[in-house]
Formats: sequence, C-alpha cells, structure tokens
Amino acid sequence: MSILFTQNFDIIQEKEEEYGEFIAQTYVPQMNAMGLASVGGYYVEIGFGPRVVGVHASGSLDELSHILTSKEYKNMALGLKSFVYNYRNAAMEPLGKIKEGGYTIQKNVWKLNQYYDLRPGMKEAYKEFIINEHLPVMSRIDYVEVTGGWNVILGGVSEIIAEFTVKDPIDIGRLMNNEDFRTITLKLRSRYIRNYASRVLRCTERFDEPRWFRL
Repeated sequence: MSILFTQNFDIIQEKEEEYGEFIAQTYVPQMNAMGLASVGGYYVEIGFGPRVVGVHASGSLDELSHILTSKEYKNMALGLKSFVYNYRNAAMEPLGKIKEGGYTIQKNVWKLNQYYDLRPGMKEAYKEFIINEHLPVMSRIDYVEVTGGWNVILGGVSEIIAEFTVKDPIDIGRLMNNEDFRTITLKLRSRYIRNYASRVLRCTERFDEPRWFRL
C-alpha cells in the first residue's frame, strides 16, 4: 500500500534554472534514497494553485513519519524552499482500488482531480454510492481511468481527493461533456459532499522519468 506525500509550490521567478538543476541532480535522487520515491510531477493547468505539484510515495505511515522527521529530509526541504514559495504539503492514504497495490510512476498523462469534504453523517452512504453507482458509471467511459481515491490525513485543502487519469488532454474536455459523468458528479456534489473544487494537471517532463529511475 502506498502512502502519498505531495508538495505544492510556485517557483521563484529568475530561479527556474537553478531550481531545475537542484530537482534533477539533488532533490529527486536524495528523496528516493531516503525512501520517498518520486512518482509524479505535475503543473496545474486549470484550477487553484500553487502551480507545481510533486508526488512521492512511501510504504507506510510509520515510514513516512520517520523520513519527515529526519535531519536529511529537513535539509532537503530547506534546500527546496530556497527556490520556491507558496509551499504546502499533504500526506494521503489510499481509498478503494489503490489499496491493493503500489502507486507507480505514470508517464505522459493528464489528471483531473476532484477535491471535497464529506457532508456530516454521510460516510457510509457515500461509500455505497461510490461502490454501487459512481465506479460502475466511470468504468463505462473507456478513455478515462479512475486512478483512485485518497483520504487526506495531514495538510492539504480537503478531506478527500478523487483522481482520474487520461492520456490526452482532449479527453478531459470529452469527459466534462459526457452526460454520464456530468450526472454522476452532480449527484455526488448535491447529496454527499461539500466544498468541491477540481484541477487539471499536466505531467511534467522533469518527473516523467527521473535519471535515477532509468539506471
């Protein structure tokens, strides 16, 4: 089971080149060596900021806690913050299908992520809705994959993140206009959740296939 650790930030203007060198040559390799494997880097094309999202995976909450309290991680975080601002982070545990396997590097993809909180007292009803209605509807849309759902346990801006993956950004537009998707999303928003927001994320080349991943 993968535990995700996400970092969101904006890059300081005029430090883009230094930032790129730091990420490729120092940050990603050392984070991976500590046990936080880089599994994605994204740029927010549509939706709320910050604009850059780095995603790392750990094997367990205990492992993640140990890494985040280590001197090595603190030094890496300070190094990163010398190039970025509007920094935020979050730790997330998987819900649904991702529980059964690890979260791996995804190359050349786009994401539509939904962010929301559950309405009070709706936990069980929401679970039944997702299993019996939402997932069956989404499985019939062959150009999108429900990559999974995430329970935010620390940080972030919402309780739950739903993650959808497509290969082509055109498919995000198709999904937005799909009547089944629009109907099931409206039901989700009107009955089970509140504080809804969404973002479209583009996979960045910097994290597509890190140098350490090719060795």
